Amino acid sequence: MRELLSINLFFIFLIFLNCTSSRQLNDKILKADSLILSTLNLKNLPGISVTILKDGINIYSKGFGYADIEKKTKIIPSETRFRIGSVSKTIASSALMKLVEEKKVNLDSSIYNYVPDYPKKRWEFTSRQIAGHLSGIRGYRDNEMMIDKNFTNVSDALEIFKLDTLMHEPNSKYLYSTHAWTLLSLVIENASGKKFLNYMQTNVFDLIDMKNTHAEDINLNDIKKVTYYKLDSNNNFVIEPYVNNSWKWAGGGFISTTEDVAKFFLAHTDYDYLTKESIVQLMTPQKNISGESTNYGIGWRTEHDYDNNTLLGHTGGSIGGTTYAFMAPHSNSIIVMTTNLSNGSFGELPKDLFQLFDF
Repeated sequence: MRELLSINLFFIFLIFLNCTSSRQLNDKILKADSLILSTLNLKNLPGISVTILKDGINIYSKGFGYADIEKKTKIIPSETRFRIGSVSKTIASSALMKLVEEKKVNLDSSIYNYVPDYPKKRWEFTSRQIAGHLSGIRGYRDNEMMIDKNFTNVSDALEIFKLDTLMHEPNSKYLYSTHAWTLLSLVIENASGKKFLNYMQTNVFDLIDMKNTHAEDINLNDIKKVTYYKLDSNNNFVIEPYVNNSWKWAGGGFISTTEDVAKFFLAHTDYDYLTKESIVQLMTPQKNISGESTNYGIGWRTEHDYDNNTLLGHTGGSIGGTTYAFMAPHSNSIIVMTTNLSNGSFGELPKDLFQLFDF
């Protein structure tokens, strides 16, 4: 009888713990709602999609505001696609590491081993340097963000920058370059023997079950994309002019949902999709020739939360889109948020949410 009473008390205790935990989580979710709504209004954003994973479980996935203001189209985090900008680099970096694991790419070999017809520069440079923004390839110039020309392949897209000289000796300094990632996509294409987008589909999107992630091209029809906005001089929303991002798929040309991006990050919290060695290489910051850390590995940036805990991921800025995607290894949390506004700001919202769900 005493044993039965002990067992019953044990189960009552477990139920109490679960109820307490459930109430605590519900309180945190309500607090997150408040923080996001406040950011939506204070930062004047048309819409926000937010997905949060904790210990591999989707504990929060909501849309606020509108995907299209005029039509009052709601945001559905599992379906509504945003331009994710430079988070595309993080995604493309895993395709590169798949080829490293297959020994088809050596990160420290000359780029000319993989793209022999690329115009010769004063110095040779490597895939690792390209992926870490240490190659010396220039960044954006003039109004290049507004390019509206359609490129059907990554080789043709090199024409935008391939004849320009390197800005400095490779590895001497960090210089952020989306153009460099277009060259890296040709490395992936030539080393794999497959078109870059085909390789991305079969070796990243399909393997991680990212059904709502696509290269943005003129053939994308009948999918739930947001309308892309900017603010005018009176802080009113206006629709951005048409741009064509086919010239920078690897560096900033993918569209996705917050749930798909969170799923991608989750695949990098264990060693099923990529090996431990690959993940360490992706996320470990590189150093310049002087030994100074760049806080940037291979498509992955290092930041810190309020308590100086390491955060790993990337931000993205597009015409009509701003993205934040990071994970906190110490708390097993992943936070992905997007808005359909050029030069949008989330303020301290990402750090506030990491702090809120640090339990």
